[in-house]
Amino acid sequence: MNMRTIRRILVGTGVTALVLLQPGVTIAQERLLWVDGPAGRLRVSDGGNGGIPVVFVHGLAGDRAHWKIQLEHLRSNRRAIAFDMRGHGESDKPSDADYSIDGIAADIDAVVDALGISRFTLVGHSIGAGVVAAYAAANPNRVAGLFFADPIGDQRTISMQLQMLVQMLQSPSYQTAAQAYYEALLFNAAPGVREQVLESLNHTSQAALVQAFQSMTTFDPVAALTQFDGPMFNVISDLNDFPFSLHNILKDLPTERLSATSHWVQMDKPEEFNGFLDRFLQGRN
Repeated sequence: MNMRTIRRILVGTGVTALVLLQPGVTIAQERLLWVDGPAGRLRVSDGGNGGIPVVFVHGLAGDRAHWKIQLEHLRSNRRAIAFDMRGHGESDKPSDADYSIDGIAADIDAVVDALGISRFTLVGHSIGAGVVAAYAAANPNRVAGLFFADPIGDQRTISMQLQMLVQMLQSPSYQTAAQAYYEALLFNAAPGVREQVLESLNHTSQAALVQAFQSMTTFDPVAALTQFDGPMFNVISDLNDFPFSLHNILKDLPTERLSATSHWVQMDKPEEFNGFLDRFLQGRN
C-alpha cells in the first residue's frame, strides 16, 4: 500500500475525516482529507501551523490546485486550507444537485468544523469570492477577514447576458461555449496557467457551470457584505473593471490591480499576489 491511512473521528463534530499522508510528506506540509459535506464528500488539503488559519475557495471549474503556490507560501508559518468545491476536482457531485453560491458556502462550514477551526480568514477567487461573502454574512463572528481575488460583482445587473450564456451552456454547443468563455478570461495568462485552467474545466460537469451561473443572476454581494464589518481586501485583473465590479459598487473596498494577468491573478503573478496577502494577514494572529 503506497499511502498510510489514518481515520480520525473528530469529537463533537459528527464528521468523519479520512486523512491520507503521502510518503515523505510531513503533517506540517500537507494533510489530504475526505470530509463529509452536506451534499457529498469534499477533498481537503490542510497543512502548516500558526496564526489564524486561512481557508481558500477556488473559482468555478477550478480546483484546490489553483491555490498551490499560496498554500506552499503560507504554510511555512501559518495553517492554510483549500478544498475542492462540490462537483469540482476530487470532490463528489452534490447529491442534491445544488451548485448555488449558498450551497457551496455550506461546504465551508463542513470543512472548518471537521478540522476543528473556530475562526479563520477566507480567500475567494471569482465565484469563490461570492461564496466567502455569503459565508461571512451568515457567520460574521467566525470570519477574521475576507480577501478577494478577481471577484464576481453584482451579476444581477447583467442577468440577461448570463441567461444567454446559460442557454448556450445548456445547448449541444456546450463544449464550444464553455471553451470560448474561459479562453476570453485567460487573455494574458502566464505560461502553463491556460493549460491548467482548461484541464480543470474539462473535469467539471456541465451542470456545475449551468447552475452556478444561474445562481450568480440572483446573488447580491453588497447585501451579503453589509452583514460583515471585518477587514476586507480585493485584488483585481485588468479584465475586472465594469460598473458592476465589486470595487466599483463598494467604493471603500481596498483594491489593488495586477495588470497583464488573466482572471487567475493568483496563478499568473503569484509573488505579487502573495505580497498583498501577506500584508493583509500581517498583525493578525
